[in-house]
Amino acid sequence: MKRMKKVISLCLVVLSLVSTVHAINFESKDSLKLGGAFRYTYMKNSWEPSHQDKGGQVVFDVLIFSASGRIKGIEFFIEPRYYAESFGGGMLHNGYVGLPLTDHLKLKLGMPRTPFGILPYTSNSFMFNMPYYLGFEDDADFGALLEYTPNERWEMQLSLAKNAEDVFSQKNNRYAYDISGVNEELNQLTGRIVYHFGRHEIGYTGQYGRIYNTQTRGIGSRYAQALHGVFRIQRWDIKAQTLYYDFSPKNETPTDYITLGAFGADYKVARRGVSSCLSIAYKLPVNHRLLNDIKFYNDWSSLHKTIGHVEPSYMNVLGCMLHTGPIYMLVDYVLAKNHPWIGKHYADALYNGTTSRWERRVNINIGIYF
Repeated sequence: MKRMKKVISLCLVVLSLVSTVHAINFESKDSLKLGGAFRYTYMKNSWEPSHQDKGGQVVFDVLIFSASGRIKGIEFFIEPRYYAESFGGGMLHNGYVGLPLTDHLKLKLGMPRTPFGILPYTSNSFMFNMPYYLGFEDDADFGALLEYTPNERWEMQLSLAKNAEDVFSQKNNRYAYDISGVNEELNQLTGRIVYHFGRHEIGYTGQYGRIYNTQTRGIGSRYAQALHGVFRIQRWDIKAQTLYYDFSPKNETPTDYITLGAFGADYKVARRGVSSCLSIAYKLPVNHRLLNDIKFYNDWSSLHKTIGHVEPSYMNVLGCMLHTGPIYMLVDYVLAKNHPWIGKHYADALYNGTTSRWERRVNINIGIYF
């Protein structure tokens, strides 16, 4: 209760600041911009009898604050988020200080996003795609990021993450999935290169890092690589990606899984696998005062675990995003098998494939951004 009062007080302060200093100019090129969002979610899950009895349930999703700007040529950005206590409570999504080394080269220090695969997401829906649940999407870790754009056709990123964002009371009280349990991420190097042609892009990402085991004090390794492309044809948007990963920790007893954690809970993931995604979207302008545009989409992704004869994991999201002014509403129909968030088997759905049953979820998320 005390923590909630603090959050409410902080909300009021930030909202008052937003209304008075939405953009403050300290010098001709210095600026400060404050923003954020709050979101709610309606869900109806096929595996929960109470949802069938009650016709679903509405829950609070998240309260977001953000601050960005430039002071004497140095950029900065920070985004704290506040979820329900049962999902980890307060956490930092990402935050960094950006130093322009040249006109084409920038260095970000702090907790920048790891540049893996299609940026910022492979998906269009609220539920993301499989790479997010494997720790390869929308992740930010403590370290440094170099961004190099020599011209309009090429972009390159190189990041070194010293460790994951273990800054809260428990290792899994965070937004993005990272190695958890008795293992920790260590010295992760990620390189990404993308070639743009017209409105399209193709790219490659490679990642290598170490894994520190707190019990054995042994140091293992992790490796991943991905091929990805984005193709935009008139109102169509097509995103495709395939990634391979391999986690090799130095455990006391060898296992075929690694433990990942976020939102206050851990689960097991097959330590080797191939994940593929294909997302197709069509944006329809409406230009009405009550509705600016609609984006229809279908996001498909899979995980094939290369550890033996276990069931793969699949996820398909058919939906649309309704946008009007500061309001965004995502309406999703989720169909998945062996998925931790879609079904009863959270702990090992991405490891040994506990079921061949397809589960369903109707998910409607509405957010107001300021």
